[in-house]
Order: sequence, then C-alpha cells, then structure tokens
Amino acid sequence: MNMRALLSVLPLLAGTAVAAPKLLICSDSTTANYASTSALQGHVEKPGWGYYISQYVTTPVSNLARNGRSTRSFINEGLWSSLLSSTAAGDFVLIEMGHNEDGDPTTDKDDRATLPGIANNSVVVTTSSGSKETVYSFGWYLRKMIADVRAKGATPLVSGMVNRNYWSGSTLQSSWPFADYAKQVAAQTAVEYIDHTRYSVARWQAMGATKAKTYFPNDNTHTNWDGAKINAETFVQAVKCACKTSALKSYLNSNGNAVNNPACLDKC
Repeated sequence: MNMRALLSVLPLLAGTAVAAPKLLICSDSTTANYASTSALQGHVEKPGWGYYISQYVTTPVSNLARNGRSTRSFINEGLWSSLLSSTAAGDFVLIEMGHNEDGDPTTDKDDRATLPGIANNSVVVTTSSGSKETVYSFGWYLRKMIADVRAKGATPLVSGMVNRNYWSGSTLQSSWPFADYAKQVAAQTAVEYIDHTRYSVARWQAMGATKAKTYFPNDNTHTNWDGAKINAETFVQAVKCACKTSALKSYLNSNGNAVNNPACLDKC
C-alpha cells in the first residue's frame, strides 16, 4: 500500500475505534461520592470509596451509588433504569449492596428493607405512601439486576459490602450476612464475586479498634475521606488477589498494581 492510500484509510480506522468499557457502580453511601449528614451531626460530608476508585483503574468510572439505597429502593426509584440507560455492551456494572437491606419490610418506613436470603419468597407490604408493594428477597433483587446487565451485553460484577466498624473487644466483626448472600447469588448465577468484605475487614482489623475509629468520626458506617481511600484500596486488593482472575485486573493502572495491603488472603 502506497503512502497516499494509507493516509486515506487512517481516518476510517480512527472512526471505527472501539470505546473503552466503562465501570458503572450501583451501591449506597459507603460507595457514593459523598453523602450529607443529618442536621444533628452537622453538614459534614461522608464520602464513599467509589470517589477514589478512578485513581486505580484505566477504565472510565461512572459512580452512580446513592446514599440510603438498597437493591429494592435503587430499582423502585428509577436509579437502576437510569444506570442501565448509560450501560453499553462491553461495560462492567459493579453491584455492592447490603447496608440498607436489613429490617422488616412490613414495618420499614423507608421502603428499602428486603427479605433476608436468596430464595424467591416475597411478602406484600403497605409502603409509606399507603400503596401496596410486593417485596422480595435480597437475592431476588440481585438476580434481577444481574439479568438486566446481561441483557445489555455488559458484564455484571457482584461485590461484598464493606464492613461497619463494629468491634467485640479487639476483634472486628467479620461476618456480614448480606455479603454472604451476595456471594451465594454470584455463585448461583456464575457471576464474578469480588470479596471486598474480606479485604476490608482484614485492613481495619490490622489497625486495631482505637485507630480504626479515627476513620469513622460520625458513626460506625461512614468513613472520612482517608477511610474512603482505604476502602478503595481494599477493593483493588480484592480484585488483585482473586484466585480466578478478575475481569477488572487488566484495567488496574500503576496505582492499582502498587496496592499491596492487606496481603493476599486466598491460597490459590
């Protein structure tokens, strides 16, 4: 091919370049860019780890996490349909939920509690507006989300929730039922599970209760900015350490590849 012919082809090749896949995030305030506190606590921001994750990956990040949401309310309020409308084939959709799912749906005034577990059971409730709603299990909502993402030709990823700062003496609570449910659904649906919970617990446990509390100034769920960065790093470490290579691993940048705390916990 002569130079003139090559120059005529280059614009066509540029026009057919494939866009980099996006990472879209569905989660709650522990992941959101920030959430305002209540009037009782003052106007102090409570950032989530999703604010920092773009510093560790090469793929564009769309952090659509919203404070106070569960799988149920994220769907009911139209946030999920909005996320899907921004999802293209080849994108990654990360779902990390669990903090706002617990409670009794029949008495929950926030209209966000789901039934525990992963069965297909349901209950009809009266919502805060007085309407009737059929509420399903956490697993049911996760499976719906997974199916919706796959229907878009995108890749769903399920992540375990970051832990709350709950200690018994010198031991940080490490067992979180909704993280267990998420892992079970991931296995059931052949979706990658990112064990963010395990690596988050390990990092905070290594600090000890006194130091860990300095990163949770307002309550035991929401971190300050430095704590959010720690939770971003534990997510990255969970991606790096997965025995079955994570779909996100090849999208880690130099910062992501440099994360090495805590050490890998899985013996592959």
